[in-house]
Amino acid sequence: MIDHASLLIKGAGAARTAMHQDRPYWVGREASPSMFSVWIALEDMSEDKGGLMMSLDNEVGVSQMSSFNTGSILEHEEGAEPEGGFPISIADRTASRIADSMGFVDLGKGKAIAFDSFEPHMSGPNTTPTPRLAMKIAYAEGKEKTRYLTRIDALEGSFLRT
Repeated sequence: MIDHASLLIKGAGAARTAMHQDRPYWVGREASPSMFSVWIALEDMSEDKGGLMMSLDNEVGVSQMSSFNTGSILEHEEGAEPEGGFPISIADRTASRIADSMGFVDLGKGKAIAFDSFEPHMSGPNTTPTPRLAMKIAYAEGKEKTRYLTRIDALEGSFLRT
C-alpha cells in the first residue's frame, strides 16, 4: 500500500541533501521494516540540478526486490544538516567511507528507481536557475497499518510550501 507520497522540489540554488537512510525516519511508522521508496523523475535529472545519488554497487534487478529491507541502520547524527532538509544524516566518518561508491543516478523524465529504507542516498546542490522536480512514493506492507487516508478533504492545508 502507499504509505505516503511527496513532491521533491529542490529550489534553484538549494543546498545539497546529506547522505542518509530513510529507516531512521520511519522506524516509528512500522515495527518491522517493509517500506521502500520509488523516486520518479518529473523531468530529466542532472547532477547540477541536485539529482539523486546512491551507491551504484547496490543495484539489483526487480527479481531481487524480495531482499529489500534486510540491511542495517548505519551510524547517524541528529541535527547534522538542517539546511538540506534531513536533520538525521549518516555520520561524517561513516559517510566518508562510502562516499566513493556514490554516483549520480541518471534518470530521464518519467523514469523511476526503487530502493529500500536502508539504502544510503543523497543529492548534490541545485546549481541551476530552475527547480528540480521529482516525486517520491513510499510503499509499505499493509498488514500492520492502522491509519489510512480515506477522505481527500483530509489533505487540505497539509501541503508544505518551499
